Amino acid sequence: MTLINLNIYQLALLFIFNTIILVASVKIVVDTANSKVHAKYFIHSLFIFSLSFFSIQILAEIGTGKLYFAKPMVDLPLYLFIIFDLFLCALEILFAIRFIKTEKSIIGKNSIKESMDNLPDGICFAKLDGRPLLVNRVMQDISYAVFGNMLVNDVVCAENVRNNKIKKDARILQRDPLIVEALGDIWYIKILIHDNLRETLAYKITLEWGLYQEIEEKNRQIEKINKSLKEYQKNVAEYTRQKEILQAKIKIHDKIGQSLIYFKRYLDMDKKTKEDRDKLINLWMESLVMLNEKDDFLSEKEDSSKNEANFEKLISTAKDIGVAVHLEGETPKDEGDLTLLVDIVHEALNNAIRHGQAKNLWIKLDEGDLNIYCKIRNDGIPSKEPIKEKGGLKNIHQRIKSFGGKMNIELNPQFTLDLSWPKGGNYDL
Repeated sequence: MTLINLNIYQLALLFIFNTIILVASVKIVVDTANSKVHAKYFIHSLFIFSLSFFSIQILAEIGTGKLYFAKPMVDLPLYLFIIFDLFLCALEILFAIRFIKTEKSIIGKNSIKESMDNLPDGICFAKLDGRPLLVNRVMQDISYAVFGNMLVNDVVCAENVRNNKIKKDARILQRDPLIVEALGDIWYIKILIHDNLRETLAYKITLEWGLYQEIEEKNRQIEKINKSLKEYQKNVAEYTRQKEILQAKIKIHDKIGQSLIYFKRYLDMDKKTKEDRDKLINLWMESLVMLNEKDDFLSEKEDSSKNEANFEKLISTAKDIGVAVHLEGETPKDEGDLTLLVDIVHEALNNAIRHGQAKNLWIKLDEGDLNIYCKIRNDGIPSKEPIKEKGGLKNIHQRIKSFGGKMNIELNPQFTLDLSWPKGGNYDL
């Protein structure tokens, strides 16, 4: 069958198919003309258009009966014409694929705009009077979310922000630098002025803003803690001052009490010698000196050598007034332990003289891995009534109990203090 033998329906169907091929070729010509690809693509597209136009021209002349270009083709077999149409289709498809690949590798008119629209941040280039030259999609979305309209003037938008003319759904979180909440995210707005244009950038800082808020909250908590620490420091200073005053009062009280006890013992002596009077006078003089030098006393810091001297002086003074002190074991090496021992022996000696009129005091010391054990007994007159802890004994008991120590009082066969406390503890009153 030849082209001239086609009926009207066959010819119409073939004409429609070729029309589609022609339209596709026109589209290819337009795309190559608008792109910046090589000129050879435009020439090739014109060649494909010419072939498409020639085939549809032949069908149009056969349909009208006015033969010009189609006159040599009227006896052409139908299958050859169909093969030609299929060749045109394949040619257009291959050309379109190659053209699209080439166009993607070359920056065209819309390449910059498309790349900017794909950015996660907003960007706008405008003239100095605010008229936009290039605005990406994210910046337009931010403008609509903040102001309710698309960005038409960058300067006007900045003025609206200063005057708080924004939508209710948007919020200005900070003005310097400008931080805006919109579209469910946090945006940092930055404006750069170049020679003849304005550049406005909107960075998404949702994560950074969340971390910044956490840091601010922690800083506020730290400020509160610092304020509490300062207040605590003032309280500690006052507590330390009061503690030193209390220690001074206790030591003055003990020293004067000791002097009075020794004075009573002196008065009870049957034979009083000048040597006994001199020792008693020296004891009173020491008490007076301590009162006159109370500032030095408050600032005085105990050390191990001074504590050892105090312990030895305590035993020597007891011997001077007729009380022999028998020591079994070694005194503690730790400064705090030795200080505590001096205070305990001092109180035990006072009680032995005042209440029991003792002549001898036995001290037994034993040091374990964790604790120090101390037993103090005297040969004074046994008490007929239960011992009530008060005054110095009560203070000693409460003191060692506060850091885990123990104190027991035994009356039979002799008055005995049985004490133990952890080694190297904090022995502050």
